[in-house]
Amino acid sequence: MNALVEPSRGLIELYRDAGVLNAEIERLERLGAQTMRVDAGSWDANSFLVALAQTLDFPEYFGGNLDALSDCLAGSVAGEYGYRPVPGYRLLAIYQFDSFVRSASHRSAALLEVLHDTAILALKLGNPFLVLLQSDDPDLSLPKIGGRTIAWNHAEFLRSKRSVTPPIE
Repeated sequence: MNALVEPSRGLIELYRDAGVLNAEIERLERLGAQTMRVDAGSWDANSFLVALAQTLDFPEYFGGNLDALSDCLAGSVAGEYGYRPVPGYRLLAIYQFDSFVRSASHRSAALLEVLHDTAILALKLGNPFLVLLQSDDPDLSLPKIGGRTIAWNHAEFLRSKRSVTPPIE
């Protein structure tokens, strides 16, 4: 397996500017990564499970709870469904994650735990799985997962790089 990407801050990274995120996804796809994208802007404590199941093409027997999500994500990164069953990186880009954090903070934290555990499993399987979270909130702070802080990507690590400048009229 080639060194397609080394995440700058971990297996889960934050992005403020969707353009920065999309440019990174395009770069990684040119190198062979497979990407699934989902918008969390309207998620609540229960709808996120349905949205992820649809995006990742989970089987009909998906149980609709966090344990089932963990099981199906493991199958997805193994190439059983969702992603093509070929070696290589898998990316999950979740847009407007800050909206989900605001509407269901405990469920968003639990989701991050499941995604992190899946990323660790995927490394063991030889098919790395990276989660790229886009936030419209430049100050979004997430709980530590696996003893690590989920940090902003390298390009937007400095707070000044995440600022939204109003247009000049």
